[in-house]
Amino acid sequence: MLELARDSDCSAYDCEFVACALSLGVRLVTRDAKILKAFPEVAVRLGGR
Repeated sequence: MLELARDSDCSAYDCEFVACALSLGVRLVTRDAKILKAFPEVAVRLGGR
């Protein structure tokens, strides 16, 4: 998680969710633009826009 935060523009708190999704092998559904940009391999946008 700390490596994810170090290598991105996301907070350590946000990277906890990314790390959890990666460890479980699932997608992270979010509207957080920073997460969507930094982790396109795991994050998908919630909603239409």
